[in-house]
Amino acid sequence: MAWIHKYLSEEDVKKIEDTISRVEESTSGEIVPVIVKRSSTVGHVPLTLTLLITLLLVIAELPFSDWLWVTPWVYLWPVVIVVIYYVSHILGKIPWIQKILVPERDEVSQVHQRAHLEFYTNRIHRTEAGTGVLIFVSVMEKKAVILADEGISKKLPKETWDQVFAQLGEHLHRGQWGEGFVKAIESCGEHLKTHFPISSSGQNELKNHLIIKD
Repeated sequence: MAWIHKYLSEEDVKKIEDTISRVEESTSGEIVPVIVKRSSTVGHVPLTLTLLITLLLVIAELPFSDWLWVTPWVYLWPVVIVVIYYVSHILGKIPWIQKILVPERDEVSQVHQRAHLEFYTNRIHRTEAGTGVLIFVSVMEKKAVILADEGISKKLPKETWDQVFAQLGEHLHRGQWGEGFVKAIESCGEHLKTHFPISSSGQNELKNHLIIKD
């Protein structure tokens, strides 16, 4: 996954994982950071681009319509549209074009859906005391979600996570992705150790890894 190196260096990844290990020495909470390339579906992008480019082309050729829409030139239009469609497939792979053509409302919804999926896929909900926390970042949308399991939600209000979320978002906005994860993990640890101190067994239920997915 070479794309991740644009946002996090190997040193950043190591620092994030070391921070998890250090923070969890004082709490029974389990903090799991996840970063994905994108959450939004982009299957519609090539077709949308095809329609937009075709519309612009039709508008641009209006002054020449008297001879472009007569034989033999009119037979070229199906070929032109096919070419536009294949070009749109190539352009549709560019991240910034994908982001432009995904509505903000859809981005928010799909990022939250993906965060919940990762919460259950990575078994964060399966800790013994319900003390799992997901710190989720979706790169294309530049959006983050923090989810806490039931055991934590009973003792820590939503405002607690809003503060952590704001801190994480500020670092992401600055392009400090590694530092954002580290500060968010440390903030989670500070809140967790008060209500969920390390247990006598000190068992680590989830791996102290940064999970990276497409």
